[in-house]
Parts: sequence; structure tokens; C-alpha cells
Amino acid sequence: MRVTFTVNHQSHTLDLEPRVLLVDVLRDHLHLTGTKIGCDTGQCGACVVLMDGVSVKSCALLGVQADGSSITTIEGVSEKGTMNPLQTAFQAAHAVQCGFCTPGMIMSLTDLLARSAQPSEAEIRAWLAGNLCRCTGYENVVRAVNAALQVAASPAHLVTETPLRKFYDSHLRAMLAGDVDALVDAHYSADAVLTTFEGVISGRDALRTYFRDYLAAHTDLVIAATERFVEFGDSIYTETVVRSAQGVTHAYNAFVVQDGRVTHQFAGVK
Repeated sequence: MRVTFTVNHQSHTLDLEPRVLLVDVLRDHLHLTGTKIGCDTGQCGACVVLMDGVSVKSCALLGVQADGSSITTIEGVSEKGTMNPLQTAFQAAHAVQCGFCTPGMIMSLTDLLARSAQPSEAEIRAWLAGNLCRCTGYENVVRAVNAALQVAASPAHLVTETPLRKFYDSHLRAMLAGDVDALVDAHYSADAVLTTFEGVISGRDALRTYFRDYLAAHTDLVIAATERFVEFGDSIYTETVVRSAQGVTHAYNAFVVQDGRVTHQFAGVK
């Protein structure tokens, strides 16, 4: 039978035997092996994908039943190769053990979060009833869902559980809002020094000028991802993917923070 459907925003037309399961179509025909085969009986949840936005077990559906539908697999939930808030939270909350059940859990919970912006712990646990984890990692999975809400609200795409992470999140929030006065006055000491490849900027007045010029040159600025965030003592090191109307850059910054203010910062781009 000829079947046409969309998988991860790409249209596919396939000739399928009526007996072929959707999970086998995804894995064997389209080579999307993130969707796992665990039980073949619709119980373990390792094969969960989204069909027209609803989580389904692809081992319990025939491929021909997907005709005309839009399917999202684990390969399609991240944007341009960067992890989405739920994936980031799974990593931060150590919700992955062997990892076999993780794609199905991510897909199931994606459906939950689309239905409920602030699910209770009871709702999360009830929703996970259809996803089995043989490593018994459920506690951290529940924590990861709560952490995902923090990540989604954070311009840095971070779980903001430490003072320095909260500081960095606030710093980015002020910059992305274009509020240069709040950015400098609330986050930099009076004699703060910022070093870039172009030169050294010292003092709040000079910093205001620098950030105004930076924002004027980078319109529609967003942080696409924080790829690395390291705390050591009173210092922070970050690597971020920065997207603007002018293109995409990889920025790295090192901050020394004392008494809630930056005293020294190095900023560069790759």
C-alpha cells in the first residue's frame, strides 16, 4: 500500500506491506533508530512517538495507519541540533541511566507538557505509568519534568538551582530585554573590567556604551543554547549559541562575581 505522511517536518511516500508496524517503518525504512523496540506488545513505552501531537506507541500501530498524519520522533524534538528544555532537564537531573527508555519518556512527557503547563507530581507519575524503566530511574525523571519548567523559563536554558546560575540567568534576561541600565547597574561593580578581542572596557559608563553598541549590532537577539556552564569558586565560564538577525555565533564568556556583581569579564566568539 502507498502511504504518505510527514516525519519530523519531512514528507515521505512509501510502499508498505499492510502488516508492517509503524516502529519498524521508522527504524528500518527511515532509519530513525531513536525510537526503540522493547516489548512489541504496547506495554513498555520505549517506542512512543507523537502522531498529530498525541503520544502513541508505535509498536501497536501499523505503518499504513499513519497515512496522512504528522509524526514526531525523538530525532525531531530538538531545534537545529540543540537540546530542548525537557532534554536539558533530563541531563541536569541525571534522569538517564542506561538510556534505552529515555526516548519514549521524552516523547510521552512532551505530550504531557503540551497539555499541562504546570503538571503536579501526581500527574507526572500517572502519565509515566505507560513507560517502564528497568533501571528504576523514575524519581529523577519526575524531578526532570519540574526542572524542565525552569529551563523553559530561563533565557539561558539552564536549571537555575545555584546562586551563580541565577545570577547568569538574570544577567541574560536584562541583556535580552535591551535594558542596558539594569544590566550594568544590577550586575557589574562600579570599576568592573570587560576584556574583548577588540580592547578593554572599564567602568559602568563605558560598559553601557559597549552593550548598547552590541545590541544595536545584534538585533532580535536570543540565546539558542547554553552548551557549557562551569562554576568554580566565584567564577563562571559559559559557552553559548547566540542567534540574531545577523546570524549565529558561538560565544564564550568568563565572569568573576563578587558580592553579586561582576568585577572582571572576558568575552569572545568562536
